[in-house]
Amino acid sequence: MSVEGIFPDVVGLTYRSGTQTGVTTDEFKFHFEPGTTVTFSIGDLLLGECDGKNLVSIFDLVANGTPALDPKVVNRARLLFSLCLGQGFEKPIIIDEQARDVVSEYAWMVNLDSTNTSDLDEALLCICSKLRIPSKTVSYTRNHLRRAAARFKALRDVPIPTRDGAGILGDVYLPLQDGKKRFPVLMSCTIYGRRIFYSGPDLDDEDDIAAFEKAEDDWHSTGEGTPVRVPRGSWGPSWEAQRGFENIATFNTSTYVPRGYAMVKLDPRGVSQTPGTRNIPGQLTSDFYDAVEWAAEQAWSDGNIALVGSSYGANVLWNVASLRPKGLKCFVPYASDIDPYRDAAYIGGVPGVPYIADWYRRVGLCSPKWSDQVDLVSMMKSKPFYDALWDTMKSNMGSVDLPCFLAASQIFMIHGRAAYEAWRSRNPANTHLQLVDSNYYPLPSREAAGKILQFLDHYLKGAECSTLERVGIQVRLGHGQWYWRKESDWPVPGTQYTQWHLRSDGSLAGEEEEEEEAAQNTQEQQITYAARVSPDGRSGASFRSAPFENDVDLAGHFKAVLTVSASSSDADFVVMLWAEDAQGGVVPYNAKGELEPLAKGFLRASHRRLDPLRSTPERPWHTHTAEDNAPLQPNEIVQLEVEIFPAAARIRKGWTLRVDICPSEYQPDIPGYVPVKMREFYGEVDGNEQATNSIHVGAGRPNYIVCPVVPLEEGYPNLMQ
Repeated sequence: MSVEGIFPDVVGLTYRSGTQTGVTTDEFKFHFEPGTTVTFSIGDLLLGECDGKNLVSIFDLVANGTPALDPKVVNRARLLFSLCLGQGFEKPIIIDEQARDVVSEYAWMVNLDSTNTSDLDEALLCICSKLRIPSKTVSYTRNHLRRAAARFKALRDVPIPTRDGAGILGDVYLPLQDGKKRFPVLMSCTIYGRRIFYSGPDLDDEDDIAAFEKAEDDWHSTGEGTPVRVPRGSWGPSWEAQRGFENIATFNTSTYVPRGYAMVKLDPRGVSQTPGTRNIPGQLTSDFYDAVEWAAEQAWSDGNIALVGSSYGANVLWNVASLRPKGLKCFVPYASDIDPYRDAAYIGGVPGVPYIADWYRRVGLCSPKWSDQVDLVSMMKSKPFYDALWDTMKSNMGSVDLPCFLAASQIFMIHGRAAYEAWRSRNPANTHLQLVDSNYYPLPSREAAGKILQFLDHYLKGAECSTLERVGIQVRLGHGQWYWRKESDWPVPGTQYTQWHLRSDGSLAGEEEEEEEAAQNTQEQQITYAARVSPDGRSGASFRSAPFENDVDLAGHFKAVLTVSASSSDADFVVMLWAEDAQGGVVPYNAKGELEPLAKGFLRASHRRLDPLRSTPERPWHTHTAEDNAPLQPNEIVQLEVEIFPAAARIRKGWTLRVDICPSEYQPDIPGYVPVKMREFYGEVDGNEQATNSIHVGAGRPNYIVCPVVPLEEGYPNLMQ
């Protein structure tokens, strides 16, 4: 009596068990006699043996306890994988009679138990040359074995049809779960490419394929801080040395697929190996929509789909979600932008040309074969005011009522605004909001993964969950420490918006102190500083509070109200909030312990016009239109309301609050603070080296910072779960 077993993805593998002999079928089946050993061979070359069982893999052909990446495993897998014509398991490994004969011919050269994986190189070259197929590298083999050990597999470069017949490419990652063949699907799409950590190989270039496989192997097998080189130029040292995210703007396969989710990562047209032109209006949304409907019908899909992604990978989710493709049940735009003008390109009316130009350069690095229909940098420069074109570029969020897991980054100054605008307009019953660290990229696959999985399990798998977190806030404590705060609403219930007033002596006064000061001091005073950074790197004015008498938690929207003038026809006013400890040292609020403000915002004075219908007491909304643009007359005194994106931090007892008002964000008097150059501030390009900006205080002139004080929490955990 024989029992049926499966050796997944392999056809034609020779087996023997007692009196049972044969080759694995088109359905990967073999037969064995219970209680006997099964041997597996390719022609005359023995791969290994194991006790008969229903499911056998390459790991069973070596001694129990052998590590997944041990050379004995790698050698066997590399030989077997080299007989596969695909880059993943989108095609089965087919061992036909010719393959068996050729492997038999060179079996004398093969030592599968060698501890040196390169010992197989010569034999594999002979075998694959004779079969006229490319051999697989050690890195390729290790990557597939690593996934197999985590109980999933990859299907590479899968063609996905689109309505116009052109099609796009995607990678599909499938769990390996006994007896289960259909799974809910997580889908992402970016313009950065699908491979680690960006771009993807030229499929006609074996050396390029090998280089990308090595990059993936290096990413997994070396530690944080070791650069991973992708053969497309440098994306940047910090990106190359990180180990938090496998792929830019998507979620990690190693986090989600072993938890019972299929994942599909798409390359839209003009990205990596998908032919086409980038930035054709509506094309990416249309193709992504078609891919979702395709995924809902695949044999490995149970028909329940979620869209997931961060940054650009989150931005593209809104329009697709609004179209409600078949099978779509929820989406996770983790740190997205919705309004490209206000959220990224012209925050506060200040042009983000350096940021957009550098980003655009990197997109070109990802996909050098293809081009863009529109030069985004030139378009941006030609459109300094909000108009109909910018309006058409906004994401469609108003009609989306699907369950949504939102996140916003604090301080990074992109992806820090849209989540709150979406929160205001969405159904509160199925919306979940998170305020997280400026380095948000690894969070969906590490610290926040448990919360996202809980959300996905509920909406895709029907899991009961009575504790889905409505609002979560990462409150920074300084020096790399933080705590996770759970709330029922946003703004945080119990928020008290307190005012800190700027005084001519450089102090910050509370509301009661300011009332007393205003009654006694009716003289206006002017604090003037250079509109351009001086050679010593200092410009602007600083104001400090008295030491705090108690710990204070701040979490929510900040804003600044300033009375200002300038000697030029325009000026930028940058507002940065810091904390200084009892010794006068600046508290680093970055989660890695690096220098970072508590909160930050800025406004170009000519863009000061507010929309009264959209503004709220805690969040000013500026129109930014050409019609409302109001250049300054020399020394004209005007009032500004500066939007400061939400942030969360604690100021300790004995610390002081410091406020810097500067012409740019690059020169506060804080040694070691070197922000990334993302914007063109007016004083840097005006050409008037003698230009000055001024703050007018006293005589009833309003100059204050609004801070959201929330109830203090103690006994908190330093984790998100």
